[in-house]
Amino acid sequence: MNGTSTPGKPTDVSVFIPHLDDPQSRPLMVKMARIFLQIGAMGEMEKFGREMRLPTLAKRLSKQAFRLYDQYLIYTTGRLQKKGWQVYCSPGCGSCCHSMPAGISTWEFLLIYDQLAQSGEVERFFRRNLESCQVLSRVRWRRSGEFLGRLRIHENGYDTVLHAYGMEQHPCAFLSDSQQCLIYSARPLPCRMHFALTPPELCSPTHPRFSQAVRLNLSPHADVQQALQRIDARLNLTISDLLAPGFVTLAANVMRFSAISWI
Repeated sequence: MNGTSTPGKPTDVSVFIPHLDDPQSRPLMVKMARIFLQIGAMGEMEKFGREMRLPTLAKRLSKQAFRLYDQYLIYTTGRLQKKGWQVYCSPGCGSCCHSMPAGISTWEFLLIYDQLAQSGEVERFFRRNLESCQVLSRVRWRRSGEFLGRLRIHENGYDTVLHAYGMEQHPCAFLSDSQQCLIYSARPLPCRMHFALTPPELCSPTHPRFSQAVRLNLSPHADVQQALQRIDARLNLTISDLLAPGFVTLAANVMRFSAISWI
């Protein structure tokens, strides 16, 4: 989250952000965490790497969990608007879709992969994500000294290289020419949680006023994240948590472009 001085608004944005653990939002997060814990307890999770099969119930429960999260976002952004802030995000705005989302769970990758497999589009989006990986690799190569230095300071050394990636203005592999998300119903949490409270053009790191933008990540509560981590631990698949590298690895090395069997 970045704060900026906006006409008529104080500089401390956090003053106006609703408490993310209040009596209205907390039950939604509790239910969401319970659902993911239920999925993580399913025996098929540990067998997936060998059998490539998952219970249909897990997919159905995941849809319920993400609906709860959408309710959480509607409630929280509504509170922000009542405090006088404008949420600029709207259908057809792809201003933040030229970055490389990080922190995506393996389970979310499987849900994205399954949606594309059902429509027969895995290979097409594999190629598009591979192009994004190539852009990311060029950025990392050019900035390798700075990136490696950041790794020694920060546990997650993504910040510098991902900012440089954003400067490339390479569109997300799942972004259409009309700026629509082509996996919208299965988009991962890092994409769902991001909101802009300043005009969308400021979201681009190439904009001269980028540092003045007000952007929020309305993250799910820690217990939800821990429940997703438990699912990933049971799946035990080694893939990146970055959108393009993670999808490419899952498609080619794990699934080998075959469909997930739902039982």
